[in-house]
Amino acid sequence: MGVRSVLQQLHWLNLDVAAGAALCAAAASRLPDGKGEINYTAIAVLTLTVWLIYTVDRLLDVRKKPIPATPRHQFHAQHADLFWKVSAGVAVLAGILTLFLPFPLIRFGLILSVLVGLYLLMVNKLAPKSKMYLLKEPITACVYAAGVWGVAFTQQRLIPWQDQALAVMFVLIAFQNLILFSWMETQSGKLYASNLASLLRDGIPDLLMYLIIGGIAVLFLFISFTEVLPFQRRFAFTELLMSLVLVEIRRDYPFYLTNERYRWIGDGIFLLPFWLL
Repeated sequence: MGVRSVLQQLHWLNLDVAAGAALCAAAASRLPDGKGEINYTAIAVLTLTVWLIYTVDRLLDVRKKPIPATPRHQFHAQHADLFWKVSAGVAVLAGILTLFLPFPLIRFGLILSVLVGLYLLMVNKLAPKSKMYLLKEPITACVYAAGVWGVAFTQQRLIPWQDQALAVMFVLIAFQNLILFSWMETQSGKLYASNLASLLRDGIPDLLMYLIIGGIAVLFLFISFTEVLPFQRRFAFTELLMSLVLVEIRRDYPFYLTNERYRWIGDGIFLLPFWLL
């Protein structure tokens, strides 16, 4: 099995997405000075939860007829019985680990879990062409960012404005990532359900993506040229780099459409905070 095949398998298993959430949360926990304490139990629960959400979402998708033709959906359909069993085990393990978390984090997690449950219910009850899919990308971005930054922020009594700005940058990156994915799906001709890009007029998804990178660049400059700690500046630079990778994918989109490179590279940007640890 070649390297590319291994990477694709890891992506289809949603392991890169879960690992990205863990690394981002761990890096955010080190704010503001790079010496913050990392709650490894919370990171483990977040990792398991993100994997569970993405996997169950795919498993619910493949229960619909016809089964979506994308490789990741076909992979989940082929191993659906096994993945349902593993998902049940992961849910139990995450529940047990949650008992060892601080109460504020448990409370935050319960609230977020209810919102995620309602979101999954909404998405999987919608007709494939429903205009409610306009909400899917922004909601997903906010939920993903909330899980990552909730782990860091619920452990802090006072959150500096610089850290709040970094969290805003992260939300924008997550949204940029999802808009790009939506747009790439429309270009691939393999769109199995409506998404934000397919429901908006031509040119608007591109405009949104460039407005987002513009906002991220402004925040980066503002953070970089004000009185901030070195670790906060490095964090801001990392987030700018994450966003620029997404811009590169859009710039040379025919190359990244091949073998769905845009997906594992686009999700791979959330592994970049590794160097901050």
